[in-house]
Amino acid sequence: MKKERATLTLSEMQDVLYDILKVFAEFCDKHGLRYYLFGGTLLGAVRHNGFIPWDDDVDVSMPRPDYEKFIELTKNSPWEHYEVKQYTQPFIKLVDTRTVMEERLLKDSLKMESIFIDIFPIDGLSSNLKENKKHFKKIKFYKRLLTYSIVEKRKVSLGPFYKRCIKSVLFAVSSAIGYKTFQQKLEKLAKKYSYSDSEYVGVSIWTWGIKDLGRKEDLEKRVLISFRDTKLWCQGNYVESLTKKYGDYMKLPPEDKRPPFHGICYWKEEGDLK
Repeated sequence: MKKERATLTLSEMQDVLYDILKVFAEFCDKHGLRYYLFGGTLLGAVRHNGFIPWDDDVDVSMPRPDYEKFIELTKNSPWEHYEVKQYTQPFIKLVDTRTVMEERLLKDSLKMESIFIDIFPIDGLSSNLKENKKHFKKIKFYKRLLTYSIVEKRKVSLGPFYKRCIKSVLFAVSSAIGYKTFQQKLEKLAKKYSYSDSEYVGVSIWTWGIKDLGRKEDLEKRVLISFRDTKLWCQGNYVESLTKKYGDYMKLPPEDKRPPFHGICYWKEEGDLK
């Protein structure tokens, strides 16, 4: 008989995420690595001085040179209970190895992970808007194929009949190819433009696309912002960035748009995820 596990509440999960985030920030500061609160985590810091109350996620970003140095420095984990891992997406995560998380949309063979914070690389971009739009269009295509390769089709809305037919084919082909191929393709695309040589930069590999495009000099004017009982780094033009992504970002969304996303989380027991 399967043993019942004590699942974490959202508040408890946020406490675990906060501990991971502080460990990450302290390590980066110690080694002179730049990082920025990103996406909903930055929004939470600005609007709530911590987590968005219904959020179960932490996102941070790092310039590609710092991101790669972070990977190198953590190959042999300097922590007892934390490790840098890459699961199915083309970016890394810092995980608490004492925990287990069952992602609700993933295929059963990929479902078991640990509670994590997402760490995204910031890459260079073209100074030409048309070129960037083409660049992001390619990335969006391969991101979709990767998603089709890792999620359970039955858990995804496929839409009208003609879309169901197209998506069914894409699910089958993507699953046959495997997510690692799409990981590699996305990483190659994201690194097309050198961060160091670019005037414009953004997290191109996965998330906001053209809405994350910005001038590197504005990004790199870092400022400290309150997050719970500590101060963490964010980009200097965070007001502009949040406005591009969320519009009136201080306005709360309706309650039906606030559900936690990732899945069920609990502390690891003997025999669980290794």
